[in-house]
Amino acid sequence: MAVNHPVIGSSPIRGANFLNMLQLMKNLEIFYDIISPYAYLGLELFSRSSLSNDLNVSLTPVSLGTILNKTENPGPANIAPKRKVALLDFCMQCTLNDVPALGPPHHPFNPMPSMRFIHCIEDQELRFKAALAINKQCWAEGKAVDSEELITECLKSTDFFQDEWEDIYSFTKSNGGRQLLKKATARALELNVFGVPTFRYDDVNFWGSDRINLLQEYIKNSEKFKNNNYEKMLNTTPGIL
Repeated sequence: MAVNHPVIGSSPIRGANFLNMLQLMKNLEIFYDIISPYAYLGLELFSRSSLSNDLNVSLTPVSLGTILNKTENPGPANIAPKRKVALLDFCMQCTLNDVPALGPPHHPFNPMPSMRFIHCIEDQELRFKAALAINKQCWAEGKAVDSEELITECLKSTDFFQDEWEDIYSFTKSNGGRQLLKKATARALELNVFGVPTFRYDDVNFWGSDRINLLQEYIKNSEKFKNNNYEKMLNTTPGIL
C-alpha cells in the first residue's frame, strides 16, 4: 500500500525519488467503523485492489453510531427487515468475492476500543495492517474485539506487533484516542459522510463496499462523470408538499 511511509508495494523507495513519487500520487481517505460488516468487506476488497498501491491512502476511524444519530439515519441493526436483507446481501457479496465471513459473537458490540486505538497509530501503513487484522478477527473468525485485552491478543499473533501495544488501554489514553475519534467523526459529518465505508477522493465521497470499481473509473477519467445532470437533479423542486 502506498501510504505516508517510505515503502511502495514491497520495494523501498527512499530520498528524492520517493518524495517525487509521493507528490504525484493522489490522496484517498477511507472512513470506517468496525461495527459495520460492509466496512470490513470494503477494506478487504480495497486491500486486494490496485488502488492500495496507486494512491496515498489514509484510514480514518469514525463512530458510525454518532454519524447515524446526527444524520437521523437508523442503522440496519435496529430495523428488522433491513437487518435481514442487509446481512444476506453482505454474506452473498462475501461469497461472490471469496471473502471469509463468520460474523462476531455479538452484534451490535462496542467498537470504541478498536476505533480509538487505531486512531493512535500514526504510521498509516501500520494503521491499515492493524485495522485489517482486527477486522478479520471479528468478521472472518467470529471472535470478539470489544476490549483492549482482546485487541492485544489479536495483534500479538501478527508480525507487526509493537511493544507499546502490550497495554492498549494506556497506549490509547496517553495518545488521546477518545478525542481523536470525536474530532474525526465531527470532521466526517462536515464532509457529508453518512455511512461506512466511505472512500473520499478529490472531494467526492464514494459510499459503500461496492464502489471500488466506480472509484477506479473516476480516478482514470473524472471528466467523464462531470456532465451527468447531478446539479439539475439535486436542485429539482418538490412536486408534492
